[in-house]
Amino acid sequence: MNVNSVFTNIIRNRYTILGGMLISAGAIFFMASAFTGRSKAELLSKRVNLTIREIGHHLLLHAGDSSSRVLPVKEKSAGVFLLEFENDFVFKPDTLVALTQRFLAKTNLRDYTVTVHECYKPEIVYGFQISPPGNSIKPCNGRSQPRGCYNIVIAFADYDNSTLGYTDASLIFIGCLFVAAIVLMAKDFKGRTVASRNIISPQYAGSPGDKLVSYMGKFAFDLHHQRLISDDESIDLTEKECKVLELLNKNFGQLTLREDLIQEVWANEGVITGRSLDMFVSKLRKKLSADPGLRITNIHGRGYKLEVISSIE
Repeated sequence: MNVNSVFTNIIRNRYTILGGMLISAGAIFFMASAFTGRSKAELLSKRVNLTIREIGHHLLLHAGDSSSRVLPVKEKSAGVFLLEFENDFVFKPDTLVALTQRFLAKTNLRDYTVTVHECYKPEIVYGFQISPPGNSIKPCNGRSQPRGCYNIVIAFADYDNSTLGYTDASLIFIGCLFVAAIVLMAKDFKGRTVASRNIISPQYAGSPGDKLVSYMGKFAFDLHHQRLISDDESIDLTEKECKVLELLNKNFGQLTLREDLIQEVWANEGVITGRSLDMFVSKLRKKLSADPGLRITNIHGRGYKLEVISSIE
């Protein structure tokens, strides 16, 4: 290839080169302008997380519980935090309001909503809003909530503005750089631009901890606490029942081989007979009988299938 050929190729790809330069410049500017802001945002997120754990700790102390755990606080989205507890407890709305206002004052966040939910149910059991000046809502004070499994969600209305680490001008500048780069590069990659829009990376919804609860028929399967939850009823499972059901649920609607079930559940217990597996399946069927549409089907000589039947025989 001679010099003229090389020069021609460079000119031909000038838009690609310029686009790459713009993207690189934008990335450098973005990192420089956002570094300080991101650090402040992460610091505030951790501070709020620790403060909410402190609220949970004192809420349990007021309930007379000094031993059970406050589970790790989860930031479900920007400014929305989930507080969970290991055991059931009783709480007074007055206490929750007072503790929340007392400890969240340390974060300098003043506009937020607190809602209390029963575990595995979306309904709001109790809630209140703090929105200064004078727009707060604190209903049903003076009433004690019964013992139960509760989750608390705290959503901050002023969280996004507090954690914004770079100016709107910076965002506009970065956006313009990327738009310019895309327009320039599209002139050399017209076909590829259209194709790339059809490639969507799969996204995982939820935190790893959410995998511990799954749903089958009318039941919530709580793998962590080894139980089935149906309406207001909780059905305890033994360790082996839980393992068998977990494997069947992973292959929901498909055959799970007897050999795989025995290997996974009884691998460390030496030689067992197929009767042990059949016995545990029989026990699971009784515990699942509250939902007539949910069935563990025996595929003769091969294994079992957990499935929903279309009609009840």
